[in-house]
Formats: sequence, C-alpha cells, structure tokens
Amino acid sequence: MTMNPLAAMLRRSVHALALAILIAASTHGTAAAAPTGRIRVLPQATVAGATVRLSDLAALEGTGVDFAEIEIGPAPEAGTTRRISGQSVLARLQESGLSDAVAYTIPATVGITRAHQTVDENALRPAIEAQLANRLAPGDRVDEIDVQRQVRIPRGAYDVEVDPPSSQATGGGFRRTEVRILQDGNVTANVPVRVKIATFGNVVVARQPIARGTILSEDDLRVEERRLDELPTTVLTDVESAVGHEARVALAAGKPLTVQGLANAVRVKRGDLVRVLIEKNGMRLSVAGEAMDTGGAGERVRVVNASSKRELVGRVVDHGTVSVVY
Repeated sequence: MTMNPLAAMLRRSVHALALAILIAASTHGTAAAAPTGRIRVLPQATVAGATVRLSDLAALEGTGVDFAEIEIGPAPEAGTTRRISGQSVLARLQESGLSDAVAYTIPATVGITRAHQTVDENALRPAIEAQLANRLAPGDRVDEIDVQRQVRIPRGAYDVEVDPPSSQATGGGFRRTEVRILQDGNVTANVPVRVKIATFGNVVVARQPIARGTILSEDDLRVEERRLDELPTTVLTDVESAVGHEARVALAAGKPLTVQGLANAVRVKRGDLVRVLIEKNGMRLSVAGEAMDTGGAGERVRVVNASSKRELVGRVVDHGTVSVVY
C-alpha cells in the first residue's frame, strides 16, 4: 500500500523526536550516574590489626572514604599471608550499601600479609632474668638462657610471663621453663626456654700458698664468694671448720679447701708418753700411759696404762692427752 507523502514525513518526524528523547534521557542518566567517590582495591596489602578493614586494602577517594571501616574479615597470623577473592570484597561492599555513585576497581584476588615483629632470646633475656631473680633460692642466679625458638607476633607492645623453672636439671645442667607473651591481656605465643642456674656462696680458700702438712691457722685462710655448683659438695664454708687441721696436700693461694684435703692434725704419735684421763661413775683419774696409735683430735687411739699395763681405748683430746670414758 502506497503511503501518502505527508504521512510519511510526519512519521519520520515522530521517529526523530523519539530518538532525541532517548538520547537526552541517556545523556541525563549518564550525568546522574557520574561517581562521587572511588574505591581502588590493591592486589597486595599489609595489615597491622587482627581485623582487615577496607582502608587496609584500598585507596579511597570522595564518598569512597565512607566505606573505610567496613570489616572484610580476620587477618592472617602474624608474618603470614593469605589470599581472598575480589568477589568476597565486592559482596561486603554491596552489603554495606555500595551504589552506582561510587566507582570501584577490585582485582580477582587480594593478598593480605599480617605485619609482625620477631621476639628472640635478646628480647626475652632481660624479662626472664628479672622475673626469676625474685623466685630463686638465696645465692642462686641465672647463668645461661637458651630460648628454644624465636616467635613472630603482631606489632605492638607486649608483656612477658615466666614460669618457675623445673626442679630437675636436664642435660648440661639446664632446667625447663615456659615463657608466655601477652598482648592486650591475651596469650600471643608460648616459648619453651631452658635456664641454667648458678649457685653462689661462701667458701674457705687459702690466703697464700700452703705446704703439705701445715697445721692451719686463721692467718692462712680467708672466705670468698664462689660458684658452689662447680665445686665439690664437701667444700668448706667457714674458717673455724679448717683451723687446727693439717693440709693433706699443698694448697695454692685462692684454692678452696675441702674435707678430703684436710686431716686432723696429729696430737698423739705411737710410742708417745701421754696423760690418760679416766672417767668412771663421775670420778676422774689421771694416769701416765703410752700411745699405741697415732691420732688427731677426736680420733680413737689405744693406750697402755703405765701402772697396770692394761690396754685402754680413748679419744685424743689434745697434744699428749687421751680421754677414756667408761
């Protein structure tokens, strides 16, 4: 069917007007959707806290800043990295009201690394020494510390708690203990530690070189503080216990004295004429006698009563004196 030329012209005009309206609407819509903010999520980010927020991951402009505190999820362990999908980040933004007014760029995946600090033996030693100093026995001191491993913890201030060391020493004289690292009152890490305890105390030493066989006097000796756990358990700790004894061996100046290194000084020798003090039933009798043995003060020796020729056993009291008690 042939269209009237006037009708065809009118139809073309209507189409042109409709197209103009569509173009205007499109142009208006584009202007209305012009972004007022921008979010650009980075492919890699380092966070300090335990919770990842958008501001940790993205550069924010304009109204994009309004989304800065949105929680994306928990941070990884200190010093480690984990990856999350860009889709999960977008989902969190949409849940929080993301609209066309904010333009965004989000990579397919985002790598998140937790910032950390390393705590090693140098960092822990002062705290361990300070806390154990109040828990050790008098004379005990921390000698060596062996931190079994260093640990990574989140950045920030931390406190240290130290358990008392075990009573039993292991190989090398070390005792086991445990150190806890706390941040904000929570245990961040447990660190196994070994400590060696040194015990100090007074010991008797030679003031100057002492020849073998010397009968010791106070002038020969002095008291010094020494490390007891490195000395024999029989080391002498007071001068009075050494005075009057005989040195079994030569002693160098500063040499600690031990029970084994001393002998009772000889007060009576075999064949000596001695005075025998006989005590019986509260009565005391002094008679002459002859020593059959050699002995020092307090040692038992045999003697023969010069009058009765009877053999008796008594203890050496002093030079030339033996006490016999019935």
